[in-house]
Order: sequence, then C-alpha cells, then structure tokens
Amino acid sequence: MSYETEYSQFVDSNEPLNTLQEKDWAFYGQCAVTYTYLYALPDPNRKDYFARPYADNPLQRLDIHYLKKLHNKKRPVIFFIHGGGWTTEDKSNTRFYALEWIKRGYTVVSINYRLAPNVIHPLQIEDCALALKWVIDNIEDYGGDSNKIALIGHSAGAHLAALLVTDRKWHEKFDIDIKKVKCWIPVSGIYDFNLKENYLQPLLESSIMAMLGDADKKDCSPISHVTGKEPPCLILHGGDDWLVPRLNSINMHYKLIGKGAKNAQIKIVPGYWHCNMMLGYDKEGHKPAEIINAYLAEMLPVNI
Repeated sequence: MSYETEYSQFVDSNEPLNTLQEKDWAFYGQCAVTYTYLYALPDPNRKDYFARPYADNPLQRLDIHYLKKLHNKKRPVIFFIHGGGWTTEDKSNTRFYALEWIKRGYTVVSINYRLAPNVIHPLQIEDCALALKWVIDNIEDYGGDSNKIALIGHSAGAHLAALLVTDRKWHEKFDIDIKKVKCWIPVSGIYDFNLKENYLQPLLESSIMAMLGDADKKDCSPISHVTGKEPPCLILHGGDDWLVPRLNSINMHYKLIGKGAKNAQIKIVPGYWHCNMMLGYDKEGHKPAEIINAYLAEMLPVNI
C-alpha cells in the first residue's frame, strides 16, 4: 500500500497528488512572503504584547492582541495554537488571520510550544496546558474575559487543541476549568495515532514520529479521551486535504456524537487543501473563514 495509490480515497479532486501538493505549497510560499509579522506592523488602534512568558523556558511564550478602544471592556478570547507538524513554525503565524479576529473585537492569544524532535509527547501538550492556565489566570489584566475562551488550532495545532480539551488529566494537573472554554475549532488535524492512514504519507509519518517517539499512541490521541462532556466544537477539514486524511475529523465527530456530545459539528470544506484551510483567511470568499467567523459570532458574540 502506498500513498500515491491510496490518496484519491481521501480527497474529492481527480487531480494528481503532485498537483494538489504543488498548488498548496505554492500558496503557502506566497503567503509566507506577503504577510507582514505583526511586530513589524504597528497599528495605533491595536494593542500588542509580544513574548509574554507563561513558564520558564525561552520558548514558552505567548502574544496578545486586541483593539485599544476595547481596553476597558471584557472581550472574548481566541486562544490559538499554530501548526507546523509539531516540528516547525511559531506563534507569529497569527499574522495570517489574527487581524480578522481582532477587528471583530476578540482578544487574540497566540502561543509557542517547544518543538519536536527536541521534545516529544507529552511535553508539547503540557506547554499548551500551561499556556491556557496562564490565560485563564491573567487575561483579565489585559481586558480579556477568562470565562469566554475559544480554542482554535490548525494541523498539529488542531491535534493539540483537541487533546487539550479532551484529556482531563491535564485539567487536573494544571487546575484548568475547561468550562471556561466555550467552544473549540480544530482545523485539519490528526486525532487518532492508531489510524493506519496517517502513516501512508511520508511527510506526515516523519512528523508524527518526531513528535511521538516511543510515547503511547493512544495517550496522544484526542479520540481516545472523548467523554461527550466536552465544550461545543466545530471540526473543519479540507475536501482536498492531500496531507492529513479527513477520516481523522470524521471519526472524531462520530466519537463525540457517540459519547453524547450535545453540540459537535463537522464541516468538510469542498475544494480546500491543507495549508489554505487557514491561509488566505482575510481574503473575500475564503469559505473556512466564513464558517469560523459565523461560528464564533454565534458562540462568543462581541459587543463593539
């Protein structure tokens, strides 16, 4: 069994695998050079705090952004976890979408976590839990509402967001009241490391093994921790995701519903690949952005 012969079962498109990859990578490269880092894009209407420590390691840092005119109002918080195969990228990825959330009145928090292979599971999820605990305890000093938090993650960040919500041992270890998370939106993530389809794509397999090492696949899999008592969620996946099999999202949704989750939704977005599910978020007609923004407006409405 090879990925080249099996990938067509994961996507709606009839295009060759190389074509889907090349289009998505080209768009990623274009965005990487055209979107300005927020620290290099000052705005008199925006308040920024860069590299606030949530723990002692130099990589355990987070950024906070919000509109200055809302400084004296308690604003809902978007807690964002970046992707990058657990091995690359950082919190500055919010330059691709944070401005859209900020202008809608949200406080946006983007976190770093230590990267594989320098660390392996469970240290990355511990970083995310530490960061969430810091936000719950401190975000009101920055005008955010600690009782109104949305978790959003893309790719590896979606996996970490889902694990942060579902695995209660992290709530207990770090004294996290998960009820303060009003919704979570995992985008294009892996949720079951025992799913054989996740190991067909060489790039994905190497990223998984760098993060997982000899750790327990079940322990690292959000799907294995689902209780049905999780906050409402919207699971998103691209209809032409050439990298991460959408079966991850479909099975995760089935598991949530099967366990009795009251408000678990899923959207497979036709025509979208892996990277561009979040890249291009600010462009008119970007369908995942429209879906996410509408969901946020429903679950965490903002009065500007």
